[in-house]
Amino acid sequence: MAVFAIYKYDFRLAEEGNLFIKGTTDKLLDKAQELFNGFLTGDKPFPIQMPKRDKTSVRLDNEVTCKRGDVCLLLICNEKSKKIMEKKDEQEIFYHPGCYVIIDNRKGVANIAIERTPAFDSNPDKVCQLLEKAINDKFLIEEIGLKIEIRSKVREATLWEMVDHQTHDYNDVITKVVFSFPNPKKVAGIDADYKMKKKLAVMASITNALNGVKGSYHVEAEKGETLRLEQTQEDLAQMVHLCSRNVYDISVHFKYYGVYRFGSEEKAQSVIKDEFIENFKMGQLAILDNGEKGFELEQWLNDVRRITEGFKDGIPAKKIRKRSNKKGV
Repeated sequence: MAVFAIYKYDFRLAEEGNLFIKGTTDKLLDKAQELFNGFLTGDKPFPIQMPKRDKTSVRLDNEVTCKRGDVCLLLICNEKSKKIMEKKDEQEIFYHPGCYVIIDNRKGVANIAIERTPAFDSNPDKVCQLLEKAINDKFLIEEIGLKIEIRSKVREATLWEMVDHQTHDYNDVITKVVFSFPNPKKVAGIDADYKMKKKLAVMASITNALNGVKGSYHVEAEKGETLRLEQTQEDLAQMVHLCSRNVYDISVHFKYYGVYRFGSEEKAQSVIKDEFIENFKMGQLAILDNGEKGFELEQWLNDVRRITEGFKDGIPAKKIRKRSNKKGV
């Protein structure tokens, strides 16, 4: 099983671009998906560059492993290294773990699914940013006056809904939960009952001893285990309720999803069976839910479209985060 984050892309005219394809009366935007489809072929279709800490960059291998109709399976490989000791000599070995990207370029669809994989630190947004830049660089190279914008699909969800989706629908595990509170002696207007304020006072005593203004309560799971964060647990429900009413920080760390922070929107993702990808690559058809023959991967893409109908296009994938207290619990 693999987890894929779901994104939406659209095309826009470059700032100094022409409305029409050079030498024709065809509008660029009308032909955008067709022009993009022409890129999805062969080895190294995109000039993907990974920045390094020394401010240089490395060109990443990427190839179209399979393309059927307007559905493309792209493999992007990162470059990593590890050091080993061989007798008395330390050697550095380079290896290239990969990440699948499924591009659904069917007319009127324009979705991208990016695998959550250790190859890119289980961060699909990182792959999204690299791919978006590479595609736009390709448009420049080909002198096509278009640019692409790729955005994650998101929706508003309460913390409890988000936790339930991750743990039950996607078999994710909670590795850590962090509650952050201010010092109640240094903050006025805390919306909490007497019992909860007494609990905060216990934490405040430690914060005061360190001359701090706020403190955090961290809970981590044993390696290979998961934390239980359920609304039926009264004390936890009270903690979450306290944070929601006062816009305090809660961060829930998942093994696959990453970090979800209270007030954030939930990003769309979906789980796919590994054999769906392999069968697509091998050309192996199956009997689908409608009784017809087809590829399970394309049926999965149709399911993704249906599941994400209530989602909206989020802001472009960036490291900037906006918080709000809407639908916090």
